[in-house]
Amino acid sequence: MLTHRITWPMALLAGMVAMQISGCSDPQPMAIIESNNESLLQFDNGKLIQFKEKPSPQYRHIPCDLPAVNTVVANDMAVAALTPNGDVITWGNSFSGGDSREVAAELKHVKQVVPVKEGFAALREDGTVVYWGRAGKLSLDKALQSRMTNITKLYANREAVAALDASGKVHTWGYGPEGGNSQHVQDKLVDIVDIFAKGRSFTALKKDGSTVIWGQIERSTNMKKLLPQLMDVVRVEYTQGTYAALKKDGSVVTWGQSSDIYPIRSALQDVVSITSNSCAFAILSPAGEAHFWGNETNCGIDWLKQTDIKGVNSIVSVGTGFLLLRDNAVPQILVDDSDYAYLYGFHYAQEILNRYWQEGSKITIGSASFVFTRPDGKVVPVGYRANLENVEKLIERIPLLTWLARAGEGYVGISEKGEWVSWSMNNEMLAKSPLQPADSLVIKPLDFAPVAQCETPEQRQAILSQERPKPEVKMWLFSE
Repeated sequence: MLTHRITWPMALLAGMVAMQISGCSDPQPMAIIESNNESLLQFDNGKLIQFKEKPSPQYRHIPCDLPAVNTVVANDMAVAALTPNGDVITWGNSFSGGDSREVAAELKHVKQVVPVKEGFAALREDGTVVYWGRAGKLSLDKALQSRMTNITKLYANREAVAALDASGKVHTWGYGPEGGNSQHVQDKLVDIVDIFAKGRSFTALKKDGSTVIWGQIERSTNMKKLLPQLMDVVRVEYTQGTYAALKKDGSVVTWGQSSDIYPIRSALQDVVSITSNSCAFAILSPAGEAHFWGNETNCGIDWLKQTDIKGVNSIVSVGTGFLLLRDNAVPQILVDDSDYAYLYGFHYAQEILNRYWQEGSKITIGSASFVFTRPDGKVVPVGYRANLENVEKLIERIPLLTWLARAGEGYVGISEKGEWVSWSMNNEMLAKSPLQPADSLVIKPLDFAPVAQCETPEQRQAILSQERPKPEVKMWLFSE
């Protein structure tokens, strides 16, 4: 669940999670929350609509009597919801944090919850921290928990958590190689003001402008040589084992697996923005010049080598490519145009942009697709491996929307009539589903009633009165 902040022109508003197009007096959708097992739509009145669930034997269903909630977060297999009074309610896979019975008495007066792969960490108003979920490499040692006081904020990557206290010290736990073990830099983790939790490591910014990095760092990186360069960092981006940091002076420093930026080294000065996609980085100069570097195998080598791109206002990440935005011009999409595009390319993307784009359109990014909503209300999906004729049918069928967000491989929206609108772009790598995007379109009434398969108070009491079941044992079949 990674997000990337993007600098936009005034005319555009992009939503990595959601896009608000207009408002009304009815409850307004806020965000999509997803795990591997379920998808939820959160509204500003605290209500949730569950629109997908794939329960397993140890799966706790969403409570039928769920009260209004402020914040909802999910890890791979479970969900945690924070109520206005600071209580935490959990459901999902019991061993990934869906069952929080052991710490239920401690989950009061909570102000922040962060997810990791198989658990959750909660920060209470008194500055103490609670962790629950699968035991083992992500568990929080009780001795460390008792030492952590006056914690002000939690930061989490996929496998570890860092807690920043009021004095500027950092406490960590979780999977050691990915940042859970910070003993070797503990004497340096003082006077910390902010932390970037990216990829498989942490980057902490100190009050004096210097930087501390710990976690999974590629062996090819000479950290002793690198760290003195990492002063006054304002932003860190990550993709496929590679990091890039933008500094206050506009220079960029890279480290990790694909950090060789020799071909564009001279361009890494006076940079105004940096953006990462699933395999590459893009930087933008004050003059509007765009430059790229990254994993040539996964991204495709041809467009990474382009150096004559000018007049760009901002750059948007789209799967394995980038969308370049200009004033009074149709955006340009850069993706692999080789045979590899069969798996990763955006078929007919530029043709759809040329045919349908209007100045002032708003963009919503999907997992490997995107949608732009024109000023006249027309919604135009641009799909990965999409059939042009079928996508044009979908464009004709989608009604005018007041809200739109990415959901899994597709999108969820609310129509002007208050209807539920959803469709799939079927963008899995080797998907063979006969269901095309236009045929996947669903329009139905918006229903706030609890789902049929929810956990009643009686069921919850019966579950909690029994001994916690043992985790299911997975048998790995190497022939698959």
